[in-house]
Amino acid sequence: MKMISFGAGIGIGLKSYYAIFIFENKSGFDNFLTSGWSADGQADATADAGDQGASVSIAMNIAPGVTLYQIANKGLAAQATVQGTKFIVDDDLN
Repeated sequence: MKMISFGAGIGIGLKSYYAIFIFENKSGFDNFLTSGWSADGQADATADAGDQGASVSIAMNIAPGVTLYQIANKGLAAQATVQGTKFIVDDDLN
């Protein structure tokens, strides 16, 4: 999948994270492939430097039957945003 995201809010930082999608059923997966939109509000904090640090994982419903978990890998960030995200099927990968 490709991802395009636009948001507004307050915050500062840079982080790397893993995105894990959980599909509750086939219709949720099929709808996600054809529409792929997400609109949400979120607040998070990340502070991680190698083996030490702390992060908050975020779970959000991004479409009916689809939950996205963001698990921070590394970085330093604090933010509160309202955001819209478009997930697009990558033809080179599928």
